Amino acid sequence: MKDTAVIIMAAGKGKRMKSNLPKVLHNLAGKPILNYVLETIDQLNANRKIIVVGYKSEKIKELIGDEIEYAEQVEQLGTAHAVLQTKKLLSDFKGEVLILSGDVPFLTINTLKGLLKYHKDNKFSCTLISTILENPHGYGRIIRDKEGEIEGIIEEVELPEDKKGINEINTGIYCFNKESLFQTLEKIVPDNKQGEYYLTDTVEILLKDGLNIGNIMVKDYSEVLGINTRVDLANASQKVYQRVRKHLMLQGVTIIDPNSTFIDEGIEIGEDTVIYPFTIIEKDSKIGKGCHIGPYSHLIDARIGKGVKVWASTIEDSSIEEGANIGPYAHLRPGTIIKKGAKIGNFVEVKKTVVGEASKASHLTYLGDAVIGKRVNIGAGTITCNYDGKKKNRTIIEDEVFVGSNNSLVAPVKLGKASYTGAGSTITEDVPPGNLAIARSKQKNIKGWSKRKKKSKK
Repeated sequence: MKDTAVIIMAAGKGKRMKSNLPKVLHNLAGKPILNYVLETIDQLNANRKIIVVGYKSEKIKELIGDEIEYAEQVEQLGTAHAVLQTKKLLSDFKGEVLILSGDVPFLTINTLKGLLKYHKDNKFSCTLISTILENPHGYGRIIRDKEGEIEGIIEEVELPEDKKGINEINTGIYCFNKESLFQTLEKIVPDNKQGEYYLTDTVEILLKDGLNIGNIMVKDYSEVLGINTRVDLANASQKVYQRVRKHLMLQGVTIIDPNSTFIDEGIEIGEDTVIYPFTIIEKDSKIGKGCHIGPYSHLIDARIGKGVKVWASTIEDSSIEEGANIGPYAHLRPGTIIKKGAKIGNFVEVKKTVVGEASKASHLTYLGDAVIGKRVNIGAGTITCNYDGKKKNRTIIEDEVFVGSNNSLVAPVKLGKASYTGAGSTITEDVPPGNLAIARSKQKNIKGWSKRKKKSKK
């Protein structure tokens, strides 16, 4: 497709989304809407790829980077005006120009290739894609003559009453001969209710000039519909989630209740893993074979080895090795590594910490900025005091250490191999290997305290 240029329309705010974020950047099952379009056109190997940006263009450029050309539409004066902004970039280009919308995520490569072939084989000046909708509200309508030939396109806001029953809509997907496109764009005038330059007007102008218009009708309307509202976004997300779940189940993953499970596209899960209800798995997470995940778990960019169990827990940007057991109600924050066979139990929070093989923190614990060796026991209620008000400090716990319950480990501090700490201790100094450290005030019992207290209240 070296004689093809692709223009992606992404300049609008998307007013119906009711958002300050450009419409094409809204998240659709794990990635921006625009990414779906870009991934499809990458398969075309087109000579040129241009995206027309406008509203908050810096955010779109930040997402895409330098892998594509940009045309800026500073004023939002309509779709024809947007395409016209690419004229200078395409001044030396010869060939066909595909025009797509950045908010149509499910358009397939087969449809695009079919459009290009049909357009070239018949030497049309313009070929457009249409579809039939039961409820066409919000879309421009295809107008045909008595013989069924296209006469033009009327936008929804311009539609007269006698045309509102038409249910064939314009999808906003076109293929133009480059020379015909820009010559026609120059002839468009904004004589409509919106005062905008409509790209749809090119059809009527080309026909008046005696040029031929082609048309492909897509039967599956969901392939070519844009996302205009949050309702559309939710419906599109469900379509992706359904597709992902079906693929995973056919690959040997058990999903107990697909309707209450949400897994982003691109997630890898090994066979014989069981996903329980009300589980969310996002952002390039990878799960090995024979795991049990959920219920009520949320995994974000998690790397999980085989045979791991995660019960009702949240895991962010962390790695869990083979046979580890997480939860319930644990929170693994970014930078955490849980080694083989380790256990992180009820109400334990771990952040930027390595927990060694067969070590365990079974309940009610915070471990931050720590390196924990093998076969370590962390007692209930233990915390690493890693922040001194200015910087985070490291706690090192070597192999086979036994940390008593309700300990405060004030970093920077090191507990040597096979050392012990007494329950209720606040450890502020290093503990040598094999030692027992006890750091708590001596208990004092005051006789008659209850009686004196009662008397003082009278």
